[in-house]
Amino acid sequence: MQIDETTVGRRLTRLESDAGAKLFEAIDGVRRPTGTCRAILRQLDEMEKAADDIRRILREGDQAQRILRLSTIAAIAEYWLAPELPTLLAEHPELTLRIETSDRNIDMSRWEADFALRLGRPARGAFLMRRVGQIGFSRVGPRGRIPRHAMLLAYPEPLDQTPEMDALRAIAGDREPRVETSDLNLMRALVLSGKGVAVLPDPLVRDLAADAAIEVTPLPIRREVWLLSQAHLRDDSLARAVAEWCASLFTARDGEPDLQPKDDIA
Repeated sequence: MQIDETTVGRRLTRLESDAGAKLFEAIDGVRRPTGTCRAILRQLDEMEKAADDIRRILREGDQAQRILRLSTIAAIAEYWLAPELPTLLAEHPELTLRIETSDRNIDMSRWEADFALRLGRPARGAFLMRRVGQIGFSRVGPRGRIPRHAMLLAYPEPLDQTPEMDALRAIAGDREPRVETSDLNLMRALVLSGKGVAVLPDPLVRDLAADAAIEVTPLPIRREVWLLSQAHLRDDSLARAVAEWCASLFTARDGEPDLQPKDDIA
């Protein structure tokens, strides 16, 4: 910011005077936010986003864009969202969809995203949730018996307690994983090398069945896909369109109706 500590201190003093509250306190020579300051940070973040939206509207005139944020894992983004995304954007030219991929479950209560697609039912919170489908899994690796020198490909902690990793351990016996990664495309590439053995989502392995060197064995594993939405978007028409688009990408495979709480975006 190219300002010295004295200037910073003077501006903070003026800010606290205008606010009528203590916002920072010195602890061990470091300025730290007070409880009051932390309590208003989320509102300040929303104000900043609103100001950005206003600036964008003024800059673009009638071509105002809406940014909606969606968080999910990379595999869902690449194999479910990406193929259908051009259609969604063509139908809603005012929409900018910000897709963030992470293995971490984002905190919806802290407004880290407007939507999230997760594997497994989340704990209830101050958001809407809806089961939109299921994902099946298959074992993939060299055809025939797994050779002793095969590379077992596993998730790192804390993802190693998932149903697909339980299936891999049952297949592996006393063999230890040789590669740990959450990158499913890397796993797929190692399987294609003829050395890797993994349990992968079905959409990643459908085309491998034609490879004479690769064996694809469907497994009785299903992971539920849940759509989480911020409650204040319930009556927002664009948000509803995005939610319905997300739901349309998945089809439940067990024939059971999806769970749709009555207060969900539907």
